[in-house]
Amino acid sequence: MKDVMYRYAKMELEQFAMFEENMKDEHGEIQVQTEAQFKYDKPQHVLCSKITVTFSNVESPLMRAVIDSYFLIHPDSISGITDSEGHIIFPTNILVQFASLNYGSLRGIIHLKTLGTKLSGYILPPIFFNDIITKDYIAE
Repeated sequence: MKDVMYRYAKMELEQFAMFEENMKDEHGEIQVQTEAQFKYDKPQHVLCSKITVTFSNVESPLMRAVIDSYFLIHPDSISGITDSEGHIIFPTNILVQFASLNYGSLRGIIHLKTLGTKLSGYILPPIFFNDIITKDYIAE
């Protein structure tokens, strides 16, 4: 398989909410939940990577952020990942790259949005998306 050529089409912060009132201890342990989703717009040749991150303590949410990054896939690359039946198959290594780029962007956004708040001391942990994304994405 050849390289998939792409460029950022746009990025949207779909949701960002902090619930500082739920924070009991500024240095307390928190749980971080991360979700990754993909969606492909065939007519536009655009793959959307959606990352959702939720910080919570034992009983309540502390922060939730959802970011969508849209990647315009070059038409030559689309033909390189299209099978004989016309299915566009995004291999896991490409999905890992898109999710990682999106997650890094979200890391910066969280840093900026939490400056001067009780949540500013918490670190968004590294995610190894190659351990999470284990199946190709087949665009229907």
